[in-house]
Amino acid sequence: MKKLIKDEIRAVLSEPNGADKLANMNVGQDALLKTASEMFIEEGAASALLARLASSKRMLIKMSEDEALKAALLNNLGSESPKLRRNCARLLGALRDPAFAEALTSALSREETRFVRPSLLLALGAVGGEKAAEVLSRYEVVPPKDVTENKHFEEEKAALVMARRSLAPKTEHVFSGLKAKETVELRAPYKLTHQLAGELSDMGVASFDIRQDSLKVTTDDYPGLFFARCFTEALFPIGTSSVDPAAIAGKAVPFMERLLLSCHEGEPPIRFRVELSASLPEEVSRQELVKRIAEACESVALQNSPGDYEAELRIEGNMRSARLYIKLFTFKDTRFSYRKESIPASMNPAVAAAVLRFAQDRLSVGARVIDPCCGSGTFLIERGKLSPCASLTGVDISHKAIDIARRNTELSGVPAKYTVNDILRFECHRPYDELIANLPFGNRVGDHSSCEKLYKGLLAKLPQLVKKGGIAILYTMEFTLLKRLIRETPRVTLLSQERTEAGGLTPMIFILQVD
Repeated sequence: MKKLIKDEIRAVLSEPNGADKLANMNVGQDALLKTASEMFIEEGAASALLARLASSKRMLIKMSEDEALKAALLNNLGSESPKLRRNCARLLGALRDPAFAEALTSALSREETRFVRPSLLLALGAVGGEKAAEVLSRYEVVPPKDVTENKHFEEEKAALVMARRSLAPKTEHVFSGLKAKETVELRAPYKLTHQLAGELSDMGVASFDIRQDSLKVTTDDYPGLFFARCFTEALFPIGTSSVDPAAIAGKAVPFMERLLLSCHEGEPPIRFRVELSASLPEEVSRQELVKRIAEACESVALQNSPGDYEAELRIEGNMRSARLYIKLFTFKDTRFSYRKESIPASMNPAVAAAVLRFAQDRLSVGARVIDPCCGSGTFLIERGKLSPCASLTGVDISHKAIDIARRNTELSGVPAKYTVNDILRFECHRPYDELIANLPFGNRVGDHSSCEKLYKGLLAKLPQLVKKGGIAILYTMEFTLLKRLIRETPRVTLLSQERTEAGGLTPMIFILQVD
């Protein structure tokens, strides 16, 4: 990935919504944060970029470990620039350290610029502690001097309410079940929704509106849906709206209040956050728009709490026509809880389950199965979850991967065994019935040259690893390379193939038979 130098960062930041542009660029986020932090510490620059990066929990953790950055944030609360003071308040609030309360209190007492005060109030509410609680309890918003201050006066009042509310004891709401049938949209790997539909049908659940990456069901048994393994997430569709805070609130708030209050135990408000995935024009700031939507959706029953939420208002699509959804975080999805650890190239377990369902007609109960590039064990574990197997054997050249696979497998309850070895040197005394593999494809592991060597060697060795008439399921992004090598390899027949999607990539599934 490209690493931006300071002058390049300055140039982009000078553009409209430059912080959003930088955060969305295909550049290393760790390096971007490091450079932005240096710019801020040295010259008080790039605060807007730091505020944008703070929306990532991983980036926020890194900021919290940077003592020089925290000292610079506290020092710049006294900057001559109101925008810089506001951004510093926002970042200190995001870091949530009660030790910042004294500095924030002092900054609030001397702040004369109306539009900075809401950020200071919200920061005090976020950092918490006795000092913050005392200040917020006695703080009074000064009435506007004239009509030009009305907007900022209202923002300051709203911020004070939110800050006080954030310090109030939180009610943890418990999911108690749906009280009536609701439509639920299940997201599936691209072009593998029919596999999910088949899995649901086996459970007695009918699907409708089946698309390439989603389908819908109507149910009052929400937990029962999680016996299916071929979907990545479950969402409650609300409807469509333009990406306008008032329009979204008008559509979403009645639905959220009805659904969330009916299926949870505990007094309101229920805490939510806004996730804006819609494509936006260049001149629109995503961060500011999210803030306005969240404020518009707050009510007696709903509290915006992006750092501690129980539900998510998801917005997808574009400015004119966005799809609105609710995602619950009060119901714990334990389907893949065995996967406590992973490696960079690990397969999404729902994708693994769906890929295996795609090949299910070719698989057999009681099969002996080998995974020659098993990584953290996900593909092999999901094969064991699909149907009983006589044996499950994982092979990987990485000691770290095998250690992780063993730990994950122990938690899964699937009786798989693992060995550290190069599959091209691995000797088996008896060919397996099935071979399944999420092959390295040069993105996070290896490169094109190493992939070609591995693929060619593996295909040539298939007749030794898999019995005659046995099946191999290969999943890779290097599908052009694999197609060519399959054509060049004797005793191997391509039975089926399908393109899918995972993490922004478009890998392909190949089902082969050993002749």
